[in-house]
Amino acid sequence: MGCPRKLLALLLAAAVFATACTTGGGGEDEPAVEESPTAVPAEPAEEAPAEPAPEEGEPEPAAEAPEEPTSEDEPSEPAPEPTPEPTPVVLTASFRGVTEDTIRIGIGFWDVSMFGFGFFGDPQPVWDALIGAVNADGGIHGRMLEAYIAGFSPALPNEMLAACIKLTEDDQVFAVLGGLRGDANYCVSEQHETIHVGSQVNAKGELLERARAPLASFRIEGTARDEVFIAELARRGWFDGATAVGIHYDGTSTAELLGDVVEAAFADAGVEIAITMNIDDLVLDDDAIESQTEIMQEQVTDAGIDRMVIFGAAATGLVTYGDLGIQMAAVDSTNFTTAISSGIDPVALDGTIASAVRLDLATDPVDAETQECIDIVSAALPDARFERPGPGVENSEEDPNYWSYTVLACRDLSLFVQIATASSVELTNDSFQAGLESLNQASLPEIPFLSFGPGKYNGNDTLRLVQFDGDADEDGELFALGDAVDLTP
Repeated sequence: MGCPRKLLALLLAAAVFATACTTGGGGEDEPAVEESPTAVPAEPAEEAPAEPAPEEGEPEPAAEAPEEPTSEDEPSEPAPEPTPEPTPVVLTASFRGVTEDTIRIGIGFWDVSMFGFGFFGDPQPVWDALIGAVNADGGIHGRMLEAYIAGFSPALPNEMLAACIKLTEDDQVFAVLGGLRGDANYCVSEQHETIHVGSQVNAKGELLERARAPLASFRIEGTARDEVFIAELARRGWFDGATAVGIHYDGTSTAELLGDVVEAAFADAGVEIAITMNIDDLVLDDDAIESQTEIMQEQVTDAGIDRMVIFGAAATGLVTYGDLGIQMAAVDSTNFTTAISSGIDPVALDGTIASAVRLDLATDPVDAETQECIDIVSAALPDARFERPGPGVENSEEDPNYWSYTVLACRDLSLFVQIATASSVELTNDSFQAGLESLNQASLPEIPFLSFGPGKYNGNDTLRLVQFDGDADEDGELFALGDAVDLTP
């Protein structure tokens, strides 16, 4: 089967998004008091001479007051000192975007309808409801949140830069949440020294090195996901009986990042790598680009590969090897729909194992944090549709489904609130950084395990295996393989 190089490029672009003292009164009955034996009558004592009665008119002597008992061993306790009143917290305008009583945050909103895979809905009422709930609960250290939204198309760099300038220069926000990508990320954290947290931040590499303000995201840090994924495949016996095992990288950058780690993980699992495929090794001229997939398929077939593990954007491997009838495993679970829309039969992908970094499958029970988030926004938007994504759930600009964007917004906002709350009352970039690094245990909607620390600003520690069922629906469906794995260091 052929796969145009331009299609692969588009596929790659689309993939980036106490028992409280119950013993009291519960003891045995008290023993009965014994009756005293009858006493022998004592001899009458001699009567003492009576005191002379006072003469008429003479006052009777006053009775002496009993002496207060004194004991050196039991000194009387001094009166308790009054508890000092707590010193009131004085809020100040501590930093750009932080006044005595408000914190301004910026929201980058993606309009993805141009890509044809759904419409988020109107962001303003979603954020109004979420910000209102935080403020009703006291805000952050007594300051109320104010949100400013800048919309843009993620395919137009000039719109993303314009959104950055609006939020950082015009609105003077303390932090930017969510959206923006590419050079617009540098615009926020480097050029304007503004905190950037949430869904579109990858707090590592050049972005982290150039940042002049704190960065935080709910991605998985480093290569932990890839290492554990290989170990989990081995533990489940996925490599048992394999004739030959191959690995596939979606490009040179992925191969350079993971190469040594992947080889070591396979060695630890006792599995030999028979062939390594890197899609960038087969870049051909425009006239021959359609033959690239065929060349890779021939190489894999000639090597006798019957197990292929895909690293990076899964669609590049699913499309390339989907018709070969071999067993596949893909670290990235987000590209099955992309592969199927490019022409791969869902049945051909049946049994493929992948990993997910959230609990967001239609078959998962809705966790408490996600449900609370949906309840807050749906109460404010009673006429909007909130339908959990899954097989058969449609989304369009004419009939937007608010579920996905609401949960995404909740994750971005909750991450910011938790970090800011862990910071000192005097909010600054430095105090926010200290709060971020102190947050060693947290959770978000659909992400039960999250932690940060010095040098670890991609906080997601959640990994779970999923498997694709090509017969479950017209386009197949992913099912969970057991509970989530906690990767917290």
